[in-house]
Amino acid sequence: MKEQKEEIYSVGMDIGNSKICAIAGKKDTNGNISILHFAEENYDSDYESMSKGFSLNDHNLNQTASRVLQKLANNSSLDIGSVHCNYSNEFIQLKLQKQEYTKSGDKFTVDGRTLDQIIRSAKDDFRKKDKSECLHPLPTDFFIDEQKIGKYPEGATGNKLTCNFNFVTSPREKVDGHIEAISNLSYGFVGNTNSPNPVSIDQVVFSGMADAMATLSIEDRQNGVLLINLGSQLTELSVFKDFGLRYTQVLPVGSLAIIKDLAKAFNISESQAEEVFMNSCEKASKEIEINEVLEIEGKDGLPTKQLLMHSVAIVIESRLKEIVGLIANNVIESDYARVLGNGVMVSGAIAREGLVKMIFEQTFSPLTVRVADSVRNIDQNSFFELSHPKYATAIGLMLSALKPLDDRLPMARALKEKRKLPLGGIFKNNPLSSLLGRLDDPELRQTYN
Repeated sequence: MKEQKEEIYSVGMDIGNSKICAIAGKKDTNGNISILHFAEENYDSDYESMSKGFSLNDHNLNQTASRVLQKLANNSSLDIGSVHCNYSNEFIQLKLQKQEYTKSGDKFTVDGRTLDQIIRSAKDDFRKKDKSECLHPLPTDFFIDEQKIGKYPEGATGNKLTCNFNFVTSPREKVDGHIEAISNLSYGFVGNTNSPNPVSIDQVVFSGMADAMATLSIEDRQNGVLLINLGSQLTELSVFKDFGLRYTQVLPVGSLAIIKDLAKAFNISESQAEEVFMNSCEKASKEIEINEVLEIEGKDGLPTKQLLMHSVAIVIESRLKEIVGLIANNVIESDYARVLGNGVMVSGAIAREGLVKMIFEQTFSPLTVRVADSVRNIDQNSFFELSHPKYATAIGLMLSALKPLDDRLPMARALKEKRKLPLGGIFKNNPLSSLLGRLDDPELRQTYN
C-alpha cells in the first residue's frame, strides 16, 4: 500500500532591521509550492527595535511580530503554531571540516541514510571541538574513494565517502540572545484578544541561505554566482559554485548609511531623507540638470524645502560606490571573483533602483548583474508584488521547511529553538492535532498511556 502524501504548510518570518515580513505557503501532493498570503509591518518608530541583526527592544520586536502574525492569520485563515525565522549579523563565519564515512571496509551504495549519517557525524565532531553554534552543515564537495562526484552523491558506490563541509557558524551567545528576543511570539484571534495564540520558532536560518533558496537556480549554484542582499543595516554576500556555498560575509553597512548621509547633508529628518532617497535613485548625477529641484513638503507649519537633485544624487552615489567597492574588495580577497560564471545577483529593498544597478554594473564589469526575482522558485503565486527582491528572505524562509537547503542532501532541520514546540505542529486546526494537543496534558497522557 502506497504511503498517502499530504500537503505541507510553512510560514517564513523575516525579522529585518527596519520591519518584519511573514509569508505563508504550502507544498501540495504533487510537490508544487504556492504562496497563500503575506503580511508586513514596520517597527514602532517611537522605540528602538533592531540594530544590525540584534534586538534593542524585545517588546517592540514582539509587538510588531504579533501584528504581522495577526494580519497573516486573518488574511490566510490559518491557525499559525510555528514559524521559520532568519538570523544574520557580522559575526557569521564559515568553518571548513572534512568528514569520512565507511562501512567497516565493505563496499556500499550511497543513499539518503548514508548522507544523513555523515551529516550527523560532522555536526557531532564539530560540537566536540568548537564552541560556536552551527546553524547549517553545508557540503561543498563529495568524493567516493577519493574521486570527486560531479553532482548528486546518492547512488555512488565505493568503500569510502568523503565530504567537505562549510559550517555556517556564529558565537553561541549571539544565537541564544537572538532566540531569546523572539521567544515570546503570539497573536490574538479576531474578537478574542484575551487569549493569545502562542507561536514557537521552528527553525533559525541564516538570511544568506534563505535568499539563495528563493532566488537561485540549480544553474546559478553550479556555474558560480555572487548573491548580494543589500539591506538597511547589513549587506550579506554569498558565493555559490559547483552547487556548494563557498564563501559568505556579512558587512555591517547598508542603505541606512545613505539615508543618514542625506539627513546630515541637507539638515532634514531621517524619514524625510528616506523619502528623498527613494525618489532620487533612478538617475546618475551626470544625467540630471543642474537646476532640477526636489521639493520636501513642510509639516507643522514649517516651510517647504527645495533640494537640488544633482546634489542629492552626488551624496547617494558617493556612499553607494563606497558600499559596492567594499563588496567587490571582499569578493576579490575571497579568491572567488574569477569563477562567477553566472555573474552577480542583487536582492534587497533598493535592488531595483536604477542607480544601484548602474553602480554594480560599473564596479563588477564585465560580469552580468541581475536583480533577484523573489518568486523564482515558486510554482504558483497570485501576489505580483512578492516578486520584488525585498521579499527574498521571507520567501526563502518559507521554502526552507519545504525543500532541502542543498538539493544534493535529504531534507534536514536547521537550528531549532531550544524550547518545546506545540505538539500540533505548524498549523493546529486539524482535529487530530487538537486531540493530540489535549493529550499533551500529563494526567491525560497517563490515563491514555
